Amino acid sequence: MLECDAIVYVLLSRERRHMATMRNVAEYAGVSTATVSHVINGTRYVSPELTGRVLTAMRALNYQPDAVARSLRRRETLTIGLIIPSTEIPFFAAVAHSIEAAAFQAGYNVILCNSGWNLPRELRYLGNLLARRVDGLVCISLEMTADQIAPVVAEGTPVVMFERRMPGIGLDAVGIDNVQGATAAMTHLLELRHRRIGCIRGLGTSSLSGMRLEAYRQVLAEWGVAYDPALVCQGDYLPHSGRMAARALMDLDDPPTAIFALNDMMAIGALQVLHERDLRVPGDVAVVGFDGIPLTQYTSPALTTVVQPISEMGRVAVELLLARIRGDGPREAQFVVVEPELVVRASTVGAAASLPAPRTARQPTEVSS
Repeated sequence: MLECDAIVYVLLSRERRHMATMRNVAEYAGVSTATVSHVINGTRYVSPELTGRVLTAMRALNYQPDAVARSLRRRETLTIGLIIPSTEIPFFAAVAHSIEAAAFQAGYNVILCNSGWNLPRELRYLGNLLARRVDGLVCISLEMTADQIAPVVAEGTPVVMFERRMPGIGLDAVGIDNVQGATAAMTHLLELRHRRIGCIRGLGTSSLSGMRLEAYRQVLAEWGVAYDPALVCQGDYLPHSGRMAARALMDLDDPPTAIFALNDMMAIGALQVLHERDLRVPGDVAVVGFDGIPLTQYTSPALTTVVQPISEMGRVAVELLLARIRGDGPREAQFVVVEPELVVRASTVGAAASLPAPRTARQPTEVSS
């Protein structure tokens, strides 16, 4: 062995003798060594609270697993985590693409986790991403509570929520004005003289679906149209649920002349059913979606939809997160609202000509600016 190699070997040996062990971390955090191992390796779900305690202990003791020792010394991994509900829905896939593109431009990699609408799986991914020392997180969660994500915030990992606010725990968020988008869609249909408007809503746990549904009801009230609960059907954001809902709506004794689906995939499913029943769109039934996924340009007929500016939203989410990571963001939590846009296409235009004049045609009250 060369002399310089011997010196390095002695120095490394001394360093190892003073390095904390997994057992030290477990004792400090008040957990088992198995829990520490699961946090480090992501081999089993560990609650955010326990994960935070383990990570705090690792930092306090300067415990560095070999796989991440280099990044810990650098205090950054140039990696951000992204949790989305489903890769089956094109909107979320497009969001992931926009976030990845913005992160890549800034020199960051993205670890994508698909929760499959499953809260325990979502929480497990949350713990796994923390264990992998991501520099920050973008989270699209419909069910995670403030209490469940609070330990992550307390531990110091920056988090940006996408399409959902969590007041009280200091999280930045980006989203659209869902009420404005749904109001534009409903106003468009009412201006076309539709009064029997079916609504295919999303999952009952979704705050986004709740806001859009509330706008549906509010606009009906403003136009003097009675709300009929029989015209509201439950969906799950996938085309099959749109098909089932459309069948139920068109089987009513007094079926709707228009359908507002609270996302595009359910609207596409509804279009299929209308075609199968030889109903003209928009002559017999008009259809409006929500999201503005590219596929809506190629349906037959092309789908009128509320377009969310996905690229801009992804860019803003990454900018908010990087500002927190670099420590140059404002002290107060930021909620950036991006404006949606109603894009009118062939699934609604021209429908009014085939409709009888409504019995009540009250126009909305003008509001002075």
